[in-house]
Parts: sequence; C-alpha cells; structure tokens
Amino acid sequence: MKRIFETIIDDLIPYNKDYKDALYEIKKKSSGVKKSNSGGWHSEDISNFITFLSLKRVIDRIVKKEKLFDRVEFHSMWGNINPPLTWNERHNHSGLALSGCYYIQTDTLAGNFLIEEDDDYFNLPPITEIVPQDGMLIIFDAEYYHSVNKNLSKEDRISIAFNLE
Repeated sequence: MKRIFETIIDDLIPYNKDYKDALYEIKKKSSGVKKSNSGGWHSEDISNFITFLSLKRVIDRIVKKEKLFDRVEFHSMWGNINPPLTWNERHNHSGLALSGCYYIQTDTLAGNFLIEEDDDYFNLPPITEIVPQDGMLIIFDAEYYHSVNKNLSKEDRISIAFNLE
C-alpha cells in the first residue's frame, strides 16, 4: 500500500451537514470516551449508525480501487469534536490494518494531522504533516503513530475516524 493516502471526496461534502448534525445529537446523549482526545469529545462506536453508511461505502470503494488493503472490514468508527484549544495526543492503533480520518469541518488553524511513518527501528521516523480540509479522507497504516495539533481556530474541528482490520 501507499504509506499515506489522502484525497478530497467532493461527492461526500454535501453529506457533511448531516454527519455534523448527527454527531452533535450523539454528543447530547453521551459524554463519549477518553482516548487520545485532550479536551475534545470522542464518541463511542458509530459504525452501525445509518447516517454514516454513505461514508463507509465510499471508504470501502476507495480502499478497493486504490488497492490499499486486500479486504475492507470495519473494526470501529467514531466521531471527534474538538473545540478550540483541544487536540489529539500521539497514539497508534496497534493490531489493526488501516486507520483513517474523514474531515467534516476544519480550517487551516484547526490543527494539522501528523503521521510518523515508522518502518525503521534504528532511525527516527519521518513525520508527514497534513493540513486537513473539509471533505478530506486520510488513510494510513494503523501501526503508525499519529496526532493532531491544537485547534487554534474559533470553530470546532469535526471528523470521523475509523479502523479497518
């Protein structure tokens, strides 16, 4: 697979309002879970919510078309809402095949996505820094450590992340 795959999915951007509204509704009912989020909200698993079926279908199609992995099996999917001055700490998703993130709402000050391409035990890994955009999908090896910088914008950074096994 390509080490890091990123693309803008113009066809999904019209669904972003529905995704955003659904995540805020879920957030009203659940305090979420603490994972890598530092101050932000991380939902419980949303992979079976009908609202996000269109996103799952697109991810499935892209993984197959780009030959990123030989099969597409969703392990988990969750929403992230990061208000100003929150971030996601360095972490990885060990034991899974691919991880990814789809951006619903962001801007240039909302925090860059950092991925460490760690495939060399003896040297520090190169860091790829991605400036997220609305409609951007990023897929990478789940073993890679990654983080998201502090949201310095005045708006919430909203994304949906997932793991494939």
